[in-house]
Amino acid sequence: MSDIADLKLRFLGSLVEQLGAQMYPSATATIAELISNAWDADARNVWVQIPLDERWDETKIITVTDDGVGMSPLDVREAYLLVGRKRRLASGTDTTLSGRLLHGRKGIGKLAAFGTARILDCTTRQDEEELRFRLDYDAIRAVPAGEDYDVEVSSDQDPLHDPFGRALVHGTRIRLSQLTLKRAVNSTRFRLSMSRRFALQADQMKVFINGEELKRFDYDVEIRFPRDGVPSGVEIASDGWADDTVDGRPVRWWIGFTAKPLTDQTLQGISILARGKMVQRPFLFQRAQGVRGQLGQEYLVGEISADWLDEGADIDKDHILANRDQLQLEKEELDSLMEWGRRRLAWALSERNNLRVRRQQEHLETSTEIARILEPFTPDEQQTLIRIGESLSKVGEISEAEIFDVMSAIAAAQGDAVIRQMWQEIDREAPDVQERIWRIIHRFGLIDARRSRSIIEARLRAINELKQFVTTGAREVPTIHDHIKENRWLIDPRLVMSSDEVPLTELGIMYKPDSSSGKRLDFMFALRPSKHSAFQEVTIVEIKRAIDPASGQPHSVKNAEVNKFQDYVLAAVEYLEKTDAKPLVSGLMIAEKYTQDAERTRRNLESATRAKFMFRTWHQVIYETEQLHKSWLDVEERRAQRTGETIRGSAEE
Repeated sequence: MSDIADLKLRFLGSLVEQLGAQMYPSATATIAELISNAWDADARNVWVQIPLDERWDETKIITVTDDGVGMSPLDVREAYLLVGRKRRLASGTDTTLSGRLLHGRKGIGKLAAFGTARILDCTTRQDEEELRFRLDYDAIRAVPAGEDYDVEVSSDQDPLHDPFGRALVHGTRIRLSQLTLKRAVNSTRFRLSMSRRFALQADQMKVFINGEELKRFDYDVEIRFPRDGVPSGVEIASDGWADDTVDGRPVRWWIGFTAKPLTDQTLQGISILARGKMVQRPFLFQRAQGVRGQLGQEYLVGEISADWLDEGADIDKDHILANRDQLQLEKEELDSLMEWGRRRLAWALSERNNLRVRRQQEHLETSTEIARILEPFTPDEQQTLIRIGESLSKVGEISEAEIFDVMSAIAAAQGDAVIRQMWQEIDREAPDVQERIWRIIHRFGLIDARRSRSIIEARLRAINELKQFVTTGAREVPTIHDHIKENRWLIDPRLVMSSDEVPLTELGIMYKPDSSSGKRLDFMFALRPSKHSAFQEVTIVEIKRAIDPASGQPHSVKNAEVNKFQDYVLAAVEYLEKTDAKPLVSGLMIAEKYTQDAERTRRNLESATRAKFMFRTWHQVIYETEQLHKSWLDVEERRAQRTGETIRGSAEE
């Protein structure tokens, strides 16, 4: 039997790469961790000097200075330079000397600097004793297994002082050089992101970025809860937040909705704070819902505060991932929080939509522009047009300007008997049916009834062709592919096709390190408010044949195909995250059946958080779009029956 006495668990210097550079891959994450260190040092002020709105090069430097207690040589040796030190356990408390709730926990935050720089110079002063040292990222990574890294003497001989040149009796300065990020960091976006990461009161600690004090996150919203409404049993605090509970534990929150969609995906959603610091990036509580439930999500912003998420010193009971800005959402202990969050989010989305409808309907009654539109009509016709406006106000994210546009188009066509009879017929329907009809008409931008009928007929024919292709086992390329290319509304009427058969290399995406050609996305769709606006959403669509012609059985997609689809979507995510627009990226696979392994992979992907993965069958696609168009056609046919026409007869004129 072998002797195990000499066996040891060894660590390489390259571990700093995983614990630093890869866990804190942005300037925001790096600076946030240094600010947290200052908080834990009982600093009253933190001064950050960082190059913003300009490209970084070898001359650029980041400096973070605080007036905290500083570090003694013993503190540096036994605490700061000890990677993985469990601070709360080691000190026997989870508060600072002044009683602040500690941010630090796992002893790896100090490595956050290497997500942005290769050199860290530290100057720290305590009890009139000053210490200077340097950490070199490349030198640390080169340390052999079993050996310690010999800290270098810093070449930074600048006295410790604040940005105004006043000497600091105690405190710490971190200077980062040889910055690795080359692109310019937008100043507005950086400050907004930093303000969202902290909820610190100015009387506790002030943070200055390039001389400007960092203000508390307070995004401009059109609707804010609990100010504009509150769920039953929830109290409103004096500061405007809601006081609530989850399993008897206190939580505070506010949820808001902006007037325009949030183009920055990193801001969209609800963030969670604990101990005055963000512990969960903005998200939607992994909430699944139908189309109505999704209305408003791209306008959503909010915060939740729950200090109990970061209580105590026991790491085994820690609810936060090592990078300290994401919760361990898979933990059973957080199930009640997630369920509570989904309920509050559903309530807020519903209340927001109801409130928007009420406000728009109230405006219809007092608007001088609406009064001008109604003027040529009889009182009965005016009431009908007002009801049209009320129905339109319930249509998705329609704006007041769009309501006016549709009503103006109807009024302008008052001499057309077909148009007049159309809206009169719609007015006889039940309110919920009217809303659905106007939703369809608004979505496709159609008022002209004759044009509507011809388009509906053509689309129903296209749907039947797709149905035939699916049931006969037509190949996805070129048959089904070309059909969707010509009729992209079959996938989703909101989206416009950016391109089809997109070579990954054209997007600057390498599918595999050893393969630079031959990889193509089936379709790339985009959602944007106008042709001059940046994409808000990009959908990667992968299609698979429905039937194997030889056997007549549903075609089973293999696990390798699902994995390839995942790679395509994630490659697009990585590419588009580098663009200024940073659109939301989702993937849609359309197929009838999956092998057992592929089915497991598919289910796992549907719960992924980095990108949204959707899987639909051809039968679902066909059924949904067919029902949409048949409902629209029913309105036209009822009108046609009352005038002695038929839809088909009109199409032949």
